[in-house]
Amino acid sequence: MKKSRSLTMSICLLCILGLAIIPASAGLKDTLQSDEFDGSKLSEMWSIDNPDIGSFKVGGGKLTVTGGFNGNVWGNSDALFFYQEVSQQNFDITTDFIHDYQGGSTVAGLLVESETTKDTKARDGEWVTLKLWGRGGGDNNAVLQYQRRENDSEADGYVGIWGENDADKTYQPDAGQISISLRLKRDGDIYESWFKPEGKGDWVWVGKVTSALKDPVKVGIYAGIAEEGGDATLTNTFHNFIEASSAVTAVDPQNRLTTTWGHLKDQ
Repeated sequence: MKKSRSLTMSICLLCILGLAIIPASAGLKDTLQSDEFDGSKLSEMWSIDNPDIGSFKVGGGKLTVTGGFNGNVWGNSDALFFYQEVSQQNFDITTDFIHDYQGGSTVAGLLVESETTKDTKARDGEWVTLKLWGRGGGDNNAVLQYQRRENDSEADGYVGIWGENDADKTYQPDAGQISISLRLKRDGDIYESWFKPEGKGDWVWVGKVTSALKDPVKVGIYAGIAEEGGDATLTNTFHNFIEASSAVTAVDPQNRLTTTWGHLKDQ
């Protein structure tokens, strides 16, 4: 009994001192919170999946991710993923970022993931993601994708490559520094998405899908290199993560002027 009591007290002391190895998690939240990445460290509102895939730093109003290999979001969700876990049936999220890549395949975007929902192949884990896919090889340009796990069926509203085979909608910026804004809105089981090429101008509609993701869901931003190795490099700089109903005032990523959400959503 004395040994058991001593062990319990020792574990408690380690936890208090922060020395015990405990998985980092911010826990389940009532609603999503916005973040403009002020300060010099990541806010405690965030949890992280795949912390060994790449690295990150916070400073100057930015979350800068150095992409790591094996960091794709397709067959599995393997990228460095910053998320908040919620059971929130309605939200409207955006992020503004610069995707600077060379030499291979890279990804970054918004992700809503449910670990308890079966995917189209009956595997545990399903999601909806709006992402920028930086392509290497002969393409050496980036495209926009709207997908679920290992599936982007157009018949169900998903988008393998936005604007493909439509000259009026072509979006294929060359590899290098790419500015972009992404937006994803949930209304129950309905998920709708938009983007802003070069991170400015009007919101351009991408698609609307129905996905019965079971709550709670992990909601957030990610970046990674979608290759096992090689010469690919990625520096992804997130300027913000904004949820429309959050009390935090949104910021225009081009000139850092504050603006109201009503103004942003009308653009």
